[in-house]
Amino acid sequence: MEIHDFELHRGATFHKVMRIKRNGEPLDLTGYEAKCQVREHPDGGELLAEVSTEIIPAAGRVDLLIPSSVTSEFESGVYAWDIRLTSPASIAEYYVGGKFTVLPVVTE
Repeated sequence: MEIHDFELHRGATFHKVMRIKRNGEPLDLTGYEAKCQVREHPDGGELLAEVSTEIIPAAGRVDLLIPSSVTSEFESGVYAWDIRLTSPASIAEYYVGGKFTVLPVVTE
């Protein structure tokens, strides 16, 4: 699994574009399903957020989104995230994940 760590200020919109590759080439995601979550610990724990995903198949791209209305409820801290991709043959794989750090803010 490729590691990508993210930082986000509490209350900011989280939008990231992930490019999924296999052997250095974009993975054709036609027919795939994506699920992404942010959790308290890498081993599970409390669900912090269900991340909205949109797949752009031919580009091997998964767009991730958490609106500011959700991130404004986050507590500052370090959490874990990953993406599970399920192929049309129902094979689930984890291609990318890492730390998800929520930073405090001063300006409200």
